[in-house]
Amino acid sequence: MTVLAGAAAALLLPETTGTAAAGAALLAVGALALLAGHTWGLMVSIPSHLTLVGRLWPQLSLAGGTLRTTATATILVTAVPALALAAVVLPQIAHHLLPSGTARSRALVVGGAAIALAAAMILPSF
Repeated sequence: MTVLAGAAAALLLPETTGTAAAGAALLAVGALALLAGHTWGLMVSIPSHLTLVGRLWPQLSLAGGTLRTTATATILVTAVPALALAAVVLPQIAHHLLPSGTARSRALVVGGAAIALAAAMILPSF
């Protein structure tokens, strides 16, 4: 599973900050939950993976060692399925949150969640 590969790669990085290490641990918990068949692992792994990508992608250009470059590239590549999964999961979450809501209100929930995920990926890099 790509989420577990991303978590393992993030835990291998030698000089990660405390927040990046915490995000990697949270990603590993979400990956293990998904492997055990728990769907709540999606709610843990998608935001933690995207936040971890936001924290580590600027380091890819500054990476000096091959281990660091490989681990950071693995985290970035394994985030692509998380983004695709978020596109599938967000409308379903909106449907469950607002079962009697209109299509417009569900679209607003999906749009707000997408903006929050984009902010979680972009803001940690600053």
